[in-house]
Amino acid sequence: MTRRGFTLIELMIVVAIIGLLAAVAIPAFEKSVRRSKTSEATINLRRIYDGAVTSYQSQQVDRGGLGLAAKFPDTVVPTPGEDACCEANDRGQCVGSASAFVKPTWQQLQFSLDDPHYYWYAFGSEGEGTGAHFTARASGNLNCDNVFSTFERIGFVDLLSGSIQGGAGVFVRHPLE
Repeated sequence: MTRRGFTLIELMIVVAIIGLLAAVAIPAFEKSVRRSKTSEATINLRRIYDGAVTSYQSQQVDRGGLGLAAKFPDTVVPTPGEDACCEANDRGQCVGSASAFVKPTWQQLQFSLDDPHYYWYAFGSEGEGTGAHFTARASGNLNCDNVFSTFERIGFVDLLSGSIQGGAGVFVRHPLE
């Protein structure tokens, strides 16, 4: 009875095949991980958009009880801070902290993040009544390479109907940076 093992050539072919598979699979896996992180931005922009609509539609009065022109919450700077997630660690992930979102605008939008997150958020608004409009923005640096992902959602008051309209979708620049 003869025993037959693998020849060196056969082992080298197997190693080469495994190397090829790894060369294709690892970048694809990393891209899919980054793609999954982008869902955070789109979901949270939806939350901010919904909060802006609710805030605009709520009755706004001054201290004396007189009605004020409807408007979106005031502009707020990037929170927790521009590129703060990469400053926190090399994974580009911020520690969740509701205390970062204590400004009145975030309170009016009913928005905060208690869980770890990859993006920082900003809200800009102008105008009152039918001239009011806003932009909600999520920016991230997913792999801390100073190339930023940007997601934006706009909202405005339709002049004819007085209802709040949003853009056709979310503007995206460098989603997987």
